[in-house]
Amino acid sequence: MNQKYNYNKNKNKFTGEMINDTLKYQKQYGFKIGENNVAHNNESDAFRHTYMQGILSQRYTSPIAKIVSNLHEIQGKFRGQDPREANMDLWNNQQGQQIYNEICKQYPNFKSLSGSQQKDIIAQKVVQRMRAGELITGLDDKRQYKGGVENIVNGIKKFQETDFPNTPTRSIGGVHNGSPTGFATSIDNLSPKEPSEFFGYTNPLTGSNKIYTREDVGNMSPEEFASHEKEIDAQIKAFNGTMPTNQDLQTEAIYGGQVVYVNSYTRSDGTKVNGYYRSR
Repeated sequence: MNQKYNYNKNKNKFTGEMINDTLKYQKQYGFKIGENNVAHNNESDAFRHTYMQGILSQRYTSPIAKIVSNLHEIQGKFRGQDPREANMDLWNNQQGQQIYNEICKQYPNFKSLSGSQQKDIIAQKVVQRMRAGELITGLDDKRQYKGGVENIVNGIKKFQETDFPNTPTRSIGGVHNGSPTGFATSIDNLSPKEPSEFFGYTNPLTGSNKIYTREDVGNMSPEEFASHEKEIDAQIKAFNGTMPTNQDLQTEAIYGGQVVYVNSYTRSDGTKVNGYYRSR
C-alpha cells in the first residue's frame, strides 16, 4: 500500500453527509431544529441519529450499525456525556435499525433503487415514526432504552471476565474492552490516525491478504484446517501470537477502514468460496 487510508477524512465526510441530509429533510418535512441550525437534543437530533442508523444499516448491515452506535455511546460516557443524551441516542439508533429492517421487507428490491431514492424512503420512515411519537426528541422523555450504556459496558466486562478470565486485555478507563485478541480499539481513541495492525497485511507464507478469524478456524473441518494450517500459523506469528474475531474485523471495517469484507462467491469450476475479510 503506497497511501495511508485516511480514516478521519472519511469519517468527517460521512458526518458532513449526514448533517447535510438532515438539513435537506428538515426543510422538506419541517421538523424542529435549534437556533443556528443546531441539531442537539431536539427533533433534528432525533432525526439525524435515526436516519444515520438507517443509512449505516443499509451500507453495512444492522448488526454492524448497532456495534458502531454502542461503541460511540460508550465513548461518550467516558467523556462525561449526560446519561439522558446517551439514552435518547441509543433509543433513536435502535429505531433506525428497525426502520431499515422494515424497509427491506416492504421493498424487496430496495437495494436496486438509486442512492437518493433509498435515502428518501429512509427519511420518510423516520419522519413517520417521529410524528407518531416513537422517537425520543428531548431529554425530558421518561422512556428508557432497555440496553442502557451502563449495561453495555457491564456486558463487555462480563464477557471478558467469564468467557476469557485468564486472557490479558487492554484496560480502558477502568473497563476491560472484552477482546481476548488484543485487537480491540481503545474506547477513548476510536478514531485512529495511524494505520492499524491490519493495514496492508499480507500473509508471510502465501502473500495473500486474507485474514483468518477465530470463527473461520473453528468452522473448518479437520481436512480444511490441515490444508491451511501453515498459512494460519504464519498469520498468527505475524500478529504476535493472536488471532482476531469476526467482531474485531467488523469494528475495524467501520472505524478504521483497514479491512474489507469479501462476499461469498462461486468460482468458474463450481467451487464455492465462503465470505472472508482481507486487508485493504
